Amino acid sequence: MKRERRVGRLEGGDAFGDWLASVLADRLVGWRGKIRVYRVEPASHVVCRYEFAGASFSVVGKFFGAPTGAKTRYNADAAMKNEVRRLRRASGWIRVPRALATNSRFHSVLVTEYVPGRTLSEFLAAGVCLYDPLTGVAHLLRRLHSGTRTSCKRERDFAYFHALLDQNALPVSRRRMFDRLLGEWWHSPLIGPDAGCMVHGDATLSNYLFNGETCAIDFEGARDHTHPVRDLGILAAELKSSPGIGSRAEDYIGHLLWHYSRSEEEFRRHTTVLPFFMALGHLRIARLPWRASERDWLLQEAEACLAAIHR
Repeated sequence: MKRERRVGRLEGGDAFGDWLASVLADRLVGWRGKIRVYRVEPASHVVCRYEFAGASFSVVGKFFGAPTGAKTRYNADAAMKNEVRRLRRASGWIRVPRALATNSRFHSVLVTEYVPGRTLSEFLAAGVCLYDPLTGVAHLLRRLHSGTRTSCKRERDFAYFHALLDQNALPVSRRRMFDRLLGEWWHSPLIGPDAGCMVHGDATLSNYLFNGETCAIDFEGARDHTHPVRDLGILAAELKSSPGIGSRAEDYIGHLLWHYSRSEEEFRRHTTVLPFFMALGHLRIARLPWRASERDWLLQEAEACLAAIHR
């Protein structure tokens, strides 16, 4: 679950604060000159919320040049510009934070509007039933996928799968077993070339906000020409592995797929493909250091999902 913690404030004369105030000047009615800073964690880069005291206004800064995860070698400016393009494209179909400004001088920062609301993670922690929020996510993903339909370059999904296996550094015998199961999925007709789209790419419980409408955040992982069930599978794995859900996970996953699908036949088709992408979702979680205690279970779940091709 992502959390905010206050880390200080920016005073007049701070170069970044002065730039931020200059590009947002028309929105800062009543601002008293102080900017409170809140760090958002965990995140793959430094992410902060900036609150303008007196103006009742906040923005979020994502610093692509300040990575906090394992991936540190990449073109930060290119990543910043890519996310701007993805947000603008997705905004034609769904609610996303508006990109407000970028600046390469300050660690390739992307500034977006702050969207208040509660996440699926927060609902879960509060014991709130997830059926209604998951309906909102299902409809949001359906609009995004339907509005951005392309062909499916399935080799990208398989390449991502192999990259996750590399990151999990499995013993040779277990890696061979995963490779064998992946080969069976590759040679099956289940993941075809005729159903691609832009996917959100990071369908975690913390990346969907609810405040009268459903909003998706964090489009760094968005990809084109990808199978639409990838988003559903990642979210299903997040649900299955979340503490506190227990036996309700299966019902929530079925609910998500049912409200995403437009017919019973489509629901059955998505259900058949879902295990492949759930396995991918479990491997994403298994590589995280703060989930190390669950690693064995997550790998077992990933293996069981891939083995579903035999059923």
